[in-house]
Amino acid sequence: MIVICASVLGVLWAAQNLVKEAERNEAAKVEAMYKEAKTVNIPNALRTYTADRLTKQESIPAYSIDQIYNLDLRKPSGVTAADLKLVTSAGLVGLEDAFVDAEEKYGVNCVFLMSIASLESAKGTMMFRPNNMFGYGRSGFSSKAEGINVVAKGLSTKYLKPGASLYGGSPTVKGVNKRYAANPQWYAKVGNYMKEYYAVISKRHSEALSRMK
Repeated sequence: MIVICASVLGVLWAAQNLVKEAERNEAAKVEAMYKEAKTVNIPNALRTYTADRLTKQESIPAYSIDQIYNLDLRKPSGVTAADLKLVTSAGLVGLEDAFVDAEEKYGVNCVFLMSIASLESAKGTMMFRPNNMFGYGRSGFSSKAEGINVVAKGLSTKYLKPGASLYGGSPTVKGVNKRYAANPQWYAKVGNYMKEYYAVISKRHSEALSRMK
């Protein structure tokens, strides 16, 4: 019996030594990690991260009018609903999400869409058919949001797609003008709205970036 107890005690003692050795090794690793780690200034790190994000992901150009005329309207505008709230007024207020959603769904620049609505309906206040802010077709819509979606889809499939029935030779405001409006200067008027809206949004982003520096 004494021999058995001694054996058990020996096994327990060995196990305890193994645990202690493992704890010592882990402590040594943690100590080494702290010695090698560099001091991090958390506020500065967050500030740098945010500034980089604004620069790389949220910087919006203030386009020249020539750049607006040559802008590929199928490419993402880069703006958000919050950005559009900086420039919507009159009857366009509250439609920011609808414009951005239409861009995401149909691949049509939402600033361009809003600029057409601004021109054709005096910013959503004067419409020849119910909720038709675009002078598009001959019918009205159940809501302005529905009109935005219908027009975005029509522009995407008929005006901006090479080879489509109303494609004007390029996916630009000038190209759309050839089949969308009888007035040959329509593109210039829509382009002016686009330039104005992009300038305001660009300024907002630049100011936000400056505050982060």
